[in-house]
Amino acid sequence: MPATRDLTGSVVAITGATAGIGRETARQLVAAGARVALGGRRQERLDELVAELGPDNAVGVVMDVRRPEDNARLVAAAVQAWGRLDSVVPNAGIGMYGGVMDHTDEQLVEMMDTNYAGTVWTVRAALPPMLDAGGGDIVIVSSVAGFRGGADE
Repeated sequence: MPATRDLTGSVVAITGATAGIGRETARQLVAAGARVALGGRRQERLDELVAELGPDNAVGVVMDVRRPEDNARLVAAAVQAWGRLDSVVPNAGIGMYGGVMDHTDEQLVEMMDTNYAGTVWTVRAALPPMLDAGGGDIVIVSSVAGFRGGADE
């Protein structure tokens, strides 16, 4: 069994934090003693999660991962609140099912911009403060659909 690391006091930025894996990741990190900067598209969901986790443990930033400046705001919120950033979890993503011809060009661009570019912009925003602090962790959440295809997928 691998050793676990004490996360007490660590600061983590999470995108796609208002639902699913991102929301549960935030809950688990706070339960382990971390503080979290939460990025998501819906203010009301961010507000609910910050209230649940406690304002001493969480800050929320309305953002779109497809915009580099929004990712920079998420990182800045973490640094402003707690003086540093130790880890980042690029988690935001969207899925579309069916064949490549089943979707409009705009839908495919939105998916690629969210899933690929959004991850890159999140990591790029997080790297400077993490490197200034001597390093950190990058935990990229991805779908198995990105690794294997199937008929009509």
